[in-house]
Amino acid sequence: MVGSKQIVLITDNFPYGGASANLLRNFTLCLRNEGNDIEVILPTGASYGKKLDQQNQSVGYFEGIKFTRLGFIYHPKNILGKMMDNTISLFLPLIFLTKKAFNKKLDVVIVYNITAISFIPYLITKIILKKELILIISEFYQRPLNRFPLATLKWFNFYFGIKYLSKFADKYIVLSQFLEKYLAKKQKNSKPILVMPNLTDSSIFKIEPKKIFKENFITIGYVGTPTNKDGVFDLIESFGIINKKFPQTHLLIIGDITNGKTIVPMLEKYSTERGIKKGEITFNGLTSHKEIPSLLLSCQILALTRPNGIFAEAGFPTKLGEYFACKKPVVLTKVGDMKNYFIDKKEVVFAEPENIDSIVTAFEYLIKNPNEGYKIGANGYDWMNDNLNYINQSKKIDNFVKHKE
Repeated sequence: MVGSKQIVLITDNFPYGGASANLLRNFTLCLRNEGNDIEVILPTGASYGKKLDQQNQSVGYFEGIKFTRLGFIYHPKNILGKMMDNTISLFLPLIFLTKKAFNKKLDVVIVYNITAISFIPYLITKIILKKELILIISEFYQRPLNRFPLATLKWFNFYFGIKYLSKFADKYIVLSQFLEKYLAKKQKNSKPILVMPNLTDSSIFKIEPKKIFKENFITIGYVGTPTNKDGVFDLIESFGIINKKFPQTHLLIIGDITNGKTIVPMLEKYSTERGIKKGEITFNGLTSHKEIPSLLLSCQILALTRPNGIFAEAGFPTKLGEYFACKKPVVLTKVGDMKNYFIDKKEVVFAEPENIDSIVTAFEYLIKNPNEGYKIGANGYDWMNDNLNYINQSKKIDNFVKHKE
């Protein structure tokens, strides 16, 4: 029987701040529930959502799990401040981990996603302090088509890290079979890889809807960063067709870009250009995590219409588990691992990616067949409970971290 471990998790967002924070909240609860002592450190200041959901403190606690911002509380906006925050983020983690190791309070270091530059202190930790290093890899980026030096530099930083430096880790947790195969191919000696599609806390969705956008309307809902990577333009275009066929429909888009100028006006213009009347789509913008469950529960159908691409192949969207937790039917494009997990019209209604007619057909099926939609929503919930519910996944994750077979 392997005892508890002293674990440090390194990430940029915790306990709130987008998809990564949602996943890692549940991940830390899995390890804590199995008796481990886990602490979270954040090397850089918070930059998610213009301080939305961020706590103005260097040290805090989530469900008894301590988290510490090692440098700035908020990531500075000016260039000099950004450079300073990024620079000290390379040294402070090494100092923090060395102190933990010296006090015999460190067994395992877990890093969420890596870049070539940010990986340096954790590689030193592994070599000098002889501590086990586990990487959580959740995504893969395609090389940018534009020639902007900054975008290309960021991509090289990511690519060099995952292709060359990731091999120094001891174990890997990935969200998709694509990433599992990629890492396995890069290794000369096989190292343990756990495919963990995602983790969901279904308990936060056991509430009553608090907001009705249009009574007696069918609301289609989406939550996330509303860009082309999530197929939001295809969603808007397909809704425009559905709305003309079924005037009692409404689209709710929750979210905005998390660090920069809002794109909601651009999305509103895109909608107008497609003949969608004002008020038929509600753009909720950046929204606190506390409000999202009640908003999603106000919808009758939920949607994720990602296009083809490496990003879709490599990831497993956090929002899908949250959709299932609402017991609502989901229209889902057949990308990545989706086809390996689900059966059309059983747990989801599939649509072909980048195919507006197919997406429209999927929505139309659920609008015309509400009883079938109820069954699909119930099946999706059961799948989530078996495969994504963090409580049910705790032992498997704990066994992997502790090397238990």
